[in-house]
Amino acid sequence: MKTLIIGASGLVGYHLLQTTKSRGWDVTGTYHNYQLPELSPLETIQEQKVRSLIFQIQPEIIFLPAFLSNVNYCETNSEESHLINVEGSLNVIKASKEIGAKLVFYSSDYVFDGQSGPYKETDLVNPICVYGKQKLEVENLITKLLDDYLLLRITVVYGYELQGKNFVTRLIKSLQNKEIVKVPMDQIGSPTLVNDIAEASCRLVETKQQGLFHVAGVDVISRYDFALKVADVFNLDCQYVIPIDTPSLHQLAPRPLKAGMICDKLSSTLNWNLKGTIEGLNFYGNDEKF
Repeated sequence: MKTLIIGASGLVGYHLLQTTKSRGWDVTGTYHNYQLPELSPLETIQEQKVRSLIFQIQPEIIFLPAFLSNVNYCETNSEESHLINVEGSLNVIKASKEIGAKLVFYSSDYVFDGQSGPYKETDLVNPICVYGKQKLEVENLITKLLDDYLLLRITVVYGYELQGKNFVTRLIKSLQNKEIVKVPMDQIGSPTLVNDIAEASCRLVETKQQGLFHVAGVDVISRYDFALKVADVFNLDCQYVIPIDTPSLHQLAPRPLKAGMICDKLSSTLNWNLKGTIEGLNFYGNDEKF
């Protein structure tokens, strides 16, 4: 299957690259900031270059995990982040439509307001920060312009990452260095192993699914409880994990506090569940790359 992964050096994109390759798919990947030898450079805001690459490759499937994901930066740089996240994604959407490729876009539970989670696909969206609003705007563009697509909402993603930016990787490093880490006890979500996101993505493509799916781990827990489980699994001292409430963090962007996602639709469609927190963390710890 001829496949293009836009943003293949990021956390989700890298694992999509490995998972599609393991299936023998004909894969091309791109990068923006973090260069890898096997990937092609691409800025999604450059419409003609996006169109040229897509027309050259003629992929059947286009995975689009690329997104400016620093939530606080998006909040204070809304014009720049809109250009990258929304206009850049629109360039990919339009080219996908022209060649008839299936587009797989990765959204977030930040499209919800965090008042009554965990959420299922049919719950009303109401993003409260710029990042969430941009994710929802891209979702709406896709549903309006495309017929063949997958919208996969993911959250609290962790696992092996070349850049080491995800919450678990940074937490492990801090605890190994005996550094104090303040973790919110009032932010609720669904920790999700990135390997499972890549696997679910491929299974949905292989079974020719379409539409919106929540793709997340089966547990719904606080960031603080998640951090304690990380410390336990990796035999690190939990005394350095300090509980705090979100207002005390003075984060620039508001967070949906009671979030997380219900994945019954995915489970019934694929007859398969993503790993729970302990199983996922053990899998990550046993990863030879880790």
